[in-house]
Amino acid sequence: MCPKNSIVSTISTFDKVVVELGIGDGQLLNKIIEYEKSPNTCYVGIEIDPNQIQKARDKLRGENVCLINESFEKVLSYFPDNYVDQVIFVLPPPSYIDKSMESEWILLYQNILKKLKEKGIFTIVTEIINDLLEPVSDEDFRSWKDWLISKFVTIGFKINDIFEDSPNYYSSHFLEQFRGDHLRIKLITLILEKAGPRIK
Repeated sequence: MCPKNSIVSTISTFDKVVVELGIGDGQLLNKIIEYEKSPNTCYVGIEIDPNQIQKARDKLRGENVCLINESFEKVLSYFPDNYVDQVIFVLPPPSYIDKSMESEWILLYQNILKKLKEKGIFTIVTEIINDLLEPVSDEDFRSWKDWLISKFVTIGFKINDIFEDSPNYYSSHFLEQFRGDHLRIKLITLILEKAGPRIK
């Protein structure tokens, strides 16, 4: 576990900082660490559920792993602006992505943008599901995708890449479940970048 208030001094010896919001049992973060093989990167996992963070602790052991049992809004506030290299948010709960709750979650994404370094990356994997659990129409998917893109561009992110699924090496219980029902659950990954200051 990482001390919450002194997180920056704890991780300051690393070249790079990657933060995952809502790590659950740590399965996904573990896969990312295995895939990247980057001992000079500090991987910070944030999870509010104490039972889940305990499971994550059992999976994730290493000097370059820092797990924090707290809300991500609070932990993000501990980082200086322009400090984090990458933030990952996979399958955010509805209260962090639904159109109807935008006024509640917009500040989180604005804060993520502030905490990222210039050229820092924000990877978000999310999904659209039909309210009646019927197949999602192409039209509904396109409309939702356009809204999502425009929302993050408005916040100030630059679009680096978009694809309809999650990265191949991303693995978790819910991702596997969602991938198995691609008609009723459509996944999308946005790779977003914090653009540098505009040159006048």
